[in-house]
Amino acid sequence: MIRDEDSFHKTELLHIHKNTRKLAVCNFRVWLQATRPWSFTVSVVPPVLGSVIALTENSGLLFNWLNFFLTLTGCVAAHAAANAFSDYFDYKKGVDRPGIYGSSGVLVENLLTPKQLLLVPAFGFSIAAAAGIYLMTTLSNGTSLLWLVLSGAFLGFFYTTPPFVIKYHALSEIAVFLAFGPLMTLGAYFTQAGAYSWKPFFYSFPMALLVAAIVLSNNLRDIKTDSVTDIKTLAIIFKDTGAKKIYYFLLAGAYAITLLLVILAGLTWIALITFLSLPLAIKLKKTVRNKEAAGEKDFASIDAMTARLHSAFSLLFIIALASQL
Repeated sequence: MIRDEDSFHKTELLHIHKNTRKLAVCNFRVWLQATRPWSFTVSVVPPVLGSVIALTENSGLLFNWLNFFLTLTGCVAAHAAANAFSDYFDYKKGVDRPGIYGSSGVLVENLLTPKQLLLVPAFGFSIAAAAGIYLMTTLSNGTSLLWLVLSGAFLGFFYTTPPFVIKYHALSEIAVFLAFGPLMTLGAYFTQAGAYSWKPFFYSFPMALLVAAIVLSNNLRDIKTDSVTDIKTLAIIFKDTGAKKIYYFLLAGAYAITLLLVILAGLTWIALITFLSLPLAIKLKKTVRNKEAAGEKDFASIDAMTARLHSAFSLLFIIALASQL
């Protein structure tokens, strides 16, 4: 009799999970959650930054809104696809599991099946590819964008996908620095100016360092939970003390490089308004320094807090450039 009741309860739970997933598939919010939209600021900033630099550096340039929209859409779509891929493989590998922070949660919460989640990267990469193909075939010398598109596609697709699995080999900070810094910014610049320049490449460095800091803060938070899996991150390799120092370096580097760009690379002195965000950076440093005292729950949002610094710093940087128009 007890066995029959257990079997009944298991069957009921199975039906509940299936019905929950069926409802979730029809819920737009669940699909949006699967893309992790709260992270999109890091893929919005480079297209805006590259486009503004193109306008400031090329007097009389007529801004192409279609190219801007396609570039922005392609960057965000590729980012959403990479996020979903990351969730898929993290879940399969056991990196994402109940009680773990950082993922979208749609697989852990049984809102979607792994197979259903794969529709997101399929759709996202298709949109990004379509935007890229259009730009490459309509712009003069547009085929020169191919190396940027392929480089970005490689970093996004193989971030957690075998055989390269960039994230699991302690290369995630370098990958996001390149993808959401020089690569996207330089590509956006070209879609407006029709040529390349060293300015969008180097001007993207401060923001790229802060994107790397977002990822590092996530890995710093998850040292204990990631250490029980078969992966390597910078935080695991350098442990708490070393990872904290790297985090401080990334935050300080954003401000130091901005100052150097003003002194040595023709960046407008108005860009020093980015230092208005310095109190946020100092607060983050104190939070990371006191990680152990803060407790797991209070430290859980460190990546979101770092992302807010990136957003504030980037907005001030772009405003400074736009003031020259």
